[in-house]
Amino acid sequence: MDRQTITRESGAYVLTGADGAVRGSLAADRRLRRGTITTAAGVVPVQSAGLRRRAAWAGAERDPLVRLDPDGAAIPGLDHVRWALSRDRGHFYGVLTADRVHVGITVPAGGRGPLLVMAEGDWPGRDLAVLTAAFALLARRRADTMLTAALVGAATGGAR
Repeated sequence: MDRQTITRESGAYVLTGADGAVRGSLAADRRLRRGTITTAAGVVPVQSAGLRRRAAWAGAERDPLVRLDPDGAAIPGLDHVRWALSRDRGHFYGVLTADRVHVGITVPAGGRGPLLVMAEGDWPGRDLAVLTAAFALLARRRADTMLTAALVGAATGGAR
């Protein structure tokens, strides 16, 4: 199993392999709805949608290179792809599985510290899938933060 990290550097999230080599990067807008992923294969747009942002995709929405959605994930060349998200008080978790593939990503809930990636299996486009999964978790964290802020504002009467 490969241990990788994703750290924030100069406004972008950088995927670094266990050997210290940079594998790719993710640059996203402030709201984490859209961004671009850069890997050795090129630059690909990435997006998330919906109130809770449970889904994300890289490439064109109608024909994505990677689609991560708990209701139906797809990565060309992999069979039986599944994507699951969860969280506890301190972290968000994402697990991407397929035949002979397992990728687990942990994101700190508070935004401090690197994202940790444990990846097993190798396939073309792996770095793109890992960065898309990271984007999905970061977008979900952002959506949860904004929802919590709205609920607290509504419960306390908002700013006066």
